Amino acid sequence: MFFIVPEVKLMSTMQEFDLPARWTSLLQDKYSEAIHNLAKMWPDEGSLEVSFREVEGYDHEFAQDILSNPDHHFRAANQALRQFLLDAGEGNLMPFVRIIHLPSDQVRTVSQLRADDIGRMIAIDAVTTKITGVRPRLYSAVFECVACGHTMELNQPNEQELIEPLECIQIDGGCGRPKRQTRFLLQQQASHLINSQFVELQELPEQMKGGIQPERILCIGEQDLAGRLNPGDRVKANGVLFIRSQRKGGKDTPVFDIFLRIHSLERQNIPLEEIIISEEEENEIKEIARDGDVYHLLTRSIAPSIFGMDHVKESLMLQLFGGEAQVNEDGTRNRGDIHILLMGDPGVAKSQLLHYMSTISPRGRFASGQSASAAGLTAAAVQDAAADGRWTLEAGALVLADLGLA
Repeated sequence: MFFIVPEVKLMSTMQEFDLPARWTSLLQDKYSEAIHNLAKMWPDEGSLEVSFREVEGYDHEFAQDILSNPDHHFRAANQALRQFLLDAGEGNLMPFVRIIHLPSDQVRTVSQLRADDIGRMIAIDAVTTKITGVRPRLYSAVFECVACGHTMELNQPNEQELIEPLECIQIDGGCGRPKRQTRFLLQQQASHLINSQFVELQELPEQMKGGIQPERILCIGEQDLAGRLNPGDRVKANGVLFIRSQRKGGKDTPVFDIFLRIHSLERQNIPLEEIIISEEEENEIKEIARDGDVYHLLTRSIAPSIFGMDHVKESLMLQLFGGEAQVNEDGTRNRGDIHILLMGDPGVAKSQLLHYMSTISPRGRFASGQSASAAGLTAAAVQDAAADGRWTLEAGALVLADLGLA
């Protein structure tokens, strides 16, 4: 079962009942035009993106409280946004506030996640490896007592267990009978369902040290975030960590798995942003480019411990840089990618050369024929027990190495 982690209180001086007013003031001052544009785009656009930098410039203490008590702020921000639209005559719309651009000290890799991060708002830079289909989930359930016909509403915070009433609450007009003396029927039409999707994120290749396997985390995207990601997408996922007890022998243990409830997404599929080149490195690169022997220099730099095979190394070097994509007059496109087939006797360092190339390419992936099927190189459908046993689409080596080497 999932455990609902209470919001972390870190010396916060803000009262929860003050937050909607604070958010209303912020949205009026900074986002009035964006909110009106959101109303025009509804329902194609379902959320308002608010930059954390903007909030921090508006009120530093308020911004820090968002990181410490995110769930309170999410509720208050959504309430303020919807009331703003209602007061502006836009109707009873139900969009969401999505906070983006978290500070760098809140950005983590999957392997850096610790107990101190639970309940706080953090960001994870990662690549999408698995997604499930989008499924409806009960957000709040309405039950009817069979004995007296009284209805009652219960929130459903748990993705893996339907919470039913323990009794027909007499103080609300019910008959007071406990669950063992009556039955409660779920009223689907009156209940509130939302879209839900499980997403698995994995550490980026450039974040890992040599010889270390990448770590993964299971995330939950809901509402307008469900269906936004595809396998192979690089993303910064902003959200709140929560925990679930590991089970052994049918019993809960004191050791927990961590999950991320996604609050907002920032796409990172911009390859030029992956490598930051200093001015000194730029000058060195230009100096090497002016060298008339640059081809041989780069060729000799590939797997220098492997003797010879200069033609193979030169081919791999050219593949690493790639060609130039061209668009023909008839509109067709010639890709600049170079594909190489290496054939030879066993033990002549074919695999070693390819493995070396996967380590120096920012998006490099290495897959052997023994560990990957033809379908598994692109994508594979697998049944994931951690995601309620749903079938998930897992990205293969070719998808994860998009714009890199595989």
